[in-house]
Amino acid sequence: MGRNTDSTGSEANPHEEQPIETAGAPPQAAEAAVILLHGRGSTAQSILTLIDEFLHHGVMYLAPQAAHKTWYPRSGYAPIEDNEPWFSSGLARISTVLEKAAAADIPPERTLLLGFSQGGCLASEFVARNPRRYGGLVVLSGSLLGPDTRQDYDGFIDGTPVFLGCSSDDPYVAADRIHESARVFEQLGGDVRSRLYDDLGHAINDDEIQLINTFIERLV
Repeated sequence: MGRNTDSTGSEANPHEEQPIETAGAPPQAAEAAVILLHGRGSTAQSILTLIDEFLHHGVMYLAPQAAHKTWYPRSGYAPIEDNEPWFSSGLARISTVLEKAAAADIPPERTLLLGFSQGGCLASEFVARNPRRYGGLVVLSGSLLGPDTRQDYDGFIDGTPVFLGCSSDDPYVAADRIHESARVFEQLGGDVRSRLYDDLGHAINDDEIQLINTFIERLV
C-alpha cells in the first residue's frame, strides 16, 4: 500500500488531497479495479483489510481516505446542502480514483464501486448522478441520501449489477430507504438485488462477502 499525499486539502474541497491507499495487482498487471469507500470514523487502510475475504488475481484495490475520517459531517438524511462542500468533494474524489483506474487501462465497465455506511451512501449517489455502465455497485449499510429519496435522477446505468445489503433494524439506515434506493437503480436500468438481514446491526456478513466475490469474479 502506498500513499500519494498526507495533506489535508482545502476548505472548499476537503477531501482533495487525502491519500489513496492501494493493494492487490499493480497497475501494469491489473485487469479490473475495486474502489472501496470507508464509513464515518474509519480509514482507507481499515476497509482495505476486507480484501482478505475477496482477493482475486488481477484486481487492483483503491481506497480513498476521507478528511478527518468523515465524508460529510451531518446525517445522511439531512438536506444535501447541509453536507457541503464535503459531499461534492467526496464525489469528486471518486472521479479522481476512477481516473487513476483509467490510467491503468481499466475502464468504469471493469470497475466495481463498493462502500460501507457513509461510503456506501456516497458510492450510490455517485453512480446515480453519473449514470453509465460500471463493473458493479455494492452498497453495504447505506442508501441514497437526502431527507427524501430523489426520484428525478436521469440517465441509464446499462445493466450495471447493483447490490444493497443492510440489517432490517440498522440504527442508521431505514429499511424503507433500501427499498426506495433499489427502485431508483432499477429505474436507471440496473440489475438490482437488495437484501435485508435480521439482527445484523451495522456490520457486514458472510452472505454479503460471498456476493461481492461473485461481482468481482465477473470482472476478471
